[in-house]
Amino acid sequence: MNRYLNNNPDHVKFLDMARLDVGFRVNFFAMNVEDIDAVLGTAATRAKYAVQEAISRLERLATDTSKTNDAKNEAAKTLFKNVTKEVAQSIKTIRSYGDREAEAAKNRAFAVLEPDASKSAVYSEVRQYCREQAAKGDPDWPMRLGELCRSDLDTARAINAAPGFLSGVGDDRRMHLVTNALEAFAPDDIAHMTHALEVGKQAERMEIGLNKLGHAMFNSALADRASYSRVDVDAPLVAPEAGE
Repeated sequence: MNRYLNNNPDHVKFLDMARLDVGFRVNFFAMNVEDIDAVLGTAATRAKYAVQEAISRLERLATDTSKTNDAKNEAAKTLFKNVTKEVAQSIKTIRSYGDREAEAAKNRAFAVLEPDASKSAVYSEVRQYCREQAAKGDPDWPMRLGELCRSDLDTARAINAAPGFLSGVGDDRRMHLVTNALEAFAPDDIAHMTHALEVGKQAERMEIGLNKLGHAMFNSALADRASYSRVDVDAPLVAPEAGE
């Protein structure tokens, strides 16, 4: 007798893996819950237990002699709906955290490069100097400008505060310089933003894993056939029309 309702080798392999902690990390949530915020850890753990319990029940359902194969697939469809509700809550929590924390960290980081109103003249002179150096075509200038943006806050702020052409660079190059400056002057915020973005990716990972779980758990055609053919024995019995 098959261990699950779906005996496709790929689906069986997925279910066998997903019910293990390592398999859940591979298919649903790759981060170590001990290294993340407690709220996220709880959400990921709840999702893991829901998935593992659903697969365990699915295995027992496969050997339920009281149900036809169609009825088993219908029950598995209901089981999948239940686990989807649980995992969807975890996905919402994880995605919300990732989006919120990444945006907050980005704003904190860029605040470091906000121009000082009292130094507007200095910033103009810096940008003029950069334009002049770029116009000379010195092959070493791009590297030196990069070093300046990582070591001198005024230079970084001057580059960040105006369109790239005012500093003699293109928009892509300007963004690259600003990014490097952020990593130098706001390393903690950049690290937190990177972490939050990685957390957000786990929500997408869970959605993909949940989709695979649904395909592996039941056959939609058989589940629907069970629904269509069911007789509702509890439905009210219609009394005959008067005079019949």
